[in-house]
Amino acid sequence: MAYQVTMERNQKPRSGLALGGLGCGWFELRQDGQFYNWNIFNNRPVARGTPFEGNTRSALFFLVRYQAQGAEPRICLLQIEDSHGVAGLEGHEFQYIFPWIAGVDRIDYSASFPFSTLRYSARDLPLEVVMTAWSPFIPRNEKDSALPVAFFDFKIRSACDAPVDVSLLASMRNWTGYDVQAKAWANRVVEGAGFRAFEMSCTGMDTTRESFGSMGIASLSADSHAYCGWGHPHPYYERLLRERGIPEVDDTAARNATEPGLGLWAKHPCFSTIGRAVRLEKAGDTLEHTFVAAWDFPNRHGRLLAEPGFGPAGYLEAGSAGAAGNGVGKAHNEGHYYSNFFSSAADVAAYAVAHAARLREETRRFHDAYFDSSLPGSVLDQINSHLNTFRTSSWFTRAGDFGIVEGLSPVKSFAGLSTIDVAMYGGISTAALFPELEKAVIRSHQRFQNENGSVVHSISHNYQEKNPREASGSRLDMPAQYAYQALRAGLWQADRAFLAEVWPSVKRALEYGLRERDHDGDGLPDMAGIMCSYDNFPMHGVAPYVATQWLAAYAAAVETAMLLGDATAEARFRDVLQHGTTTLESKAWNGSYYRLYAKGTDMDEGCLSDQIIGQWAVRLLNLRPFLKTERVQGALRSVLRMNYSADQGLRNCQWPGDAFLHDVPPDCWVDQANTCWSGVELAFASLLIYEGLVEEGLELVRNVDDRHRRWGIYWDHQEFGGHYFRPMSAWGVIHASLGFSAVDGVVTFDPKVTEENGGCRLFFVTADGYGRFERDAEGIAVCVLSGRLRLRCLRIRIMCSRAWVLTFDGRSLHLRGEDGFLTADFPDWLETPAGESVVLVPQPDSVPDSQFQTV
Repeated sequence: MAYQVTMERNQKPRSGLALGGLGCGWFELRQDGQFYNWNIFNNRPVARGTPFEGNTRSALFFLVRYQAQGAEPRICLLQIEDSHGVAGLEGHEFQYIFPWIAGVDRIDYSASFPFSTLRYSARDLPLEVVMTAWSPFIPRNEKDSALPVAFFDFKIRSACDAPVDVSLLASMRNWTGYDVQAKAWANRVVEGAGFRAFEMSCTGMDTTRESFGSMGIASLSADSHAYCGWGHPHPYYERLLRERGIPEVDDTAARNATEPGLGLWAKHPCFSTIGRAVRLEKAGDTLEHTFVAAWDFPNRHGRLLAEPGFGPAGYLEAGSAGAAGNGVGKAHNEGHYYSNFFSSAADVAAYAVAHAARLREETRRFHDAYFDSSLPGSVLDQINSHLNTFRTSSWFTRAGDFGIVEGLSPVKSFAGLSTIDVAMYGGISTAALFPELEKAVIRSHQRFQNENGSVVHSISHNYQEKNPREASGSRLDMPAQYAYQALRAGLWQADRAFLAEVWPSVKRALEYGLRERDHDGDGLPDMAGIMCSYDNFPMHGVAPYVATQWLAAYAAAVETAMLLGDATAEARFRDVLQHGTTTLESKAWNGSYYRLYAKGTDMDEGCLSDQIIGQWAVRLLNLRPFLKTERVQGALRSVLRMNYSADQGLRNCQWPGDAFLHDVPPDCWVDQANTCWSGVELAFASLLIYEGLVEEGLELVRNVDDRHRRWGIYWDHQEFGGHYFRPMSAWGVIHASLGFSAVDGVVTFDPKVTEENGGCRLFFVTADGYGRFERDAEGIAVCVLSGRLRLRCLRIRIMCSRAWVLTFDGRSLHLRGEDGFLTADFPDWLETPAGESVVLVPQPDSVPDSQFQTV
């Protein structure tokens, strides 16, 4: 009979959830149980070290040795394995030489950032094996969210009536100095409170090289045993099979050799294993055990801007002279943030073990609080998936500089860090969840600002030098984007000191646009070709995509000037806001939407999905919109009608008369019109929700979610490279669904996504904490779940015309009805800690809104 098998699309592992911390390197776990894309060694594509091309099939793997009473022992590899190179058996088909080892037959995989859970099944395996892999992710806690660790929580349950001897083992290959031959392996066992670990490193190599460091695994049980330094299957696997317990061996010396001209060098592959052996007496008996993988590779160097092969897009090009070797030269060692606290993998592991319970609880608390929501599951999942980019693409230096790479492929990065036009979208996640890191982003751009006020496009993986190619100032959207993002950071955090710090820089950026780029004095800098984030779209004159961003920046500047008491600037920017808005409305509106651009009689009727991105920007800051309400609604509906197709998504731009696809010129370097950029789609979805088109917005998010599930790149959205920064705009849906804003201590809740009875449970996050907004027939509760809620004014959209009592900490507060909101002003800042709530309860007697009284 012919060999027959059916394979489904979703069985091909194309992406997985990343393990690791902010800026510290990562690898990903996919649904086949294997670990891919190892980026912990300061290697390309994220950093500048030599590409890591080692066999990743057995870089890290787990085994279960089991022997039921009266039966022979067996070993199960917890992977759906490839045929060669797995389990440390380099170059061998392991089923052939070791028929008593087998991979699992099935893995049920479930991933929800930052947790991946795998349930393993295999024929004749008398055990139920479940592993949950995770790394700490705790908003506002930069140190613990940047730990170079991965936790693996196992639960093994016996399904056998007879006693079963079980050994659970974690193995890792020593890849330190992977790009250096002249070195010697060096491994050691580390013992601590409640754990044993192995740490692997090497000696005899340049200790400033990117690949130098240490790595290892801790087993959270004092009765764990380690077998260090095995590299050949004999005698390691024979001993593992024959002995009930795990042999305590260090055979590292056998992996090294001495040869003329080389001295002691790492001749053979070097693996280490650690684990724990127990007996499960009967069915239902359970082993719960945790391993921690940790690493420390301290030498992350900034890229040399002048080295050969440094491409114009801001990355070291593959195949160049500079890329061929390590290329450290005199590059500054930017290091890792974690190096402020740890100097070895053993240090990292000891900290992770000591704090494991707290790290797990705080990570789980955030995850569960986020998902305890009225929002549809597919919407929550889609937003959640983009938090993965914090791990895959971040750069977090020892000095505290932070940025996210614009895009990645498996072999190189695209553009630089904190690309200002893409950060206009994706930066919302950093600003919301790690506000101090957003300040670091702004400060780096402020430091590199040009004398004339223009700003750099991105940071070229180097916080010491400004890349001249990135500082041309040609892109017209960037000064406004920088100004807006800088002010947003200060306003969201109610940090007037920071606003005062960046205010001179913001004014220089805005005045640069008005002075040098607004040639006709209409309040809007003039487009003159390809000079914005849509770098294949020539626009001229008044282009709403760019113009509305300048207007949003002016609006934020007016708000900031009032807070800082800068009356001159307030008047100045209020005037240009009014003047520019008039110009935009008169020139760009075509009766249905805002045309792509207008310059005199030259008008392009392209309908850009992003045409009023500035409206989204002011909604996020709860500023008074500058566009006419009825035109906003018309533009949004036109975009949906012309650009959205359920079988493709929301295309960037279409023109009247396009039946299917817009024609693409022969010399077009990339088709951006017919393309769906998921970062634009998700930002646009949140704008739809803000503007009351709730079902349309949620449907668009569901569409993005479904497409990426179907394609298998759920954790790896593509645009200019993968793991793209722009889709982190998804966090805007969280704000929009709750109609939430927190601006200089004024916190507003205006729920847009509600249940049939008007109730809702929606997540929110501020610079000081996070919580849940709950509304039902009994009243309203603002529950603080972590940190604190700090505010000076609370505004909540009311459900009905009643008097309300607001209570917290046993006290009642003054309320007033204003523009459909219940508003409470606090003489001093109100600080509500985690575990407490601010509660609003309606009173039984209904009264008109105008008769709200003090209570």
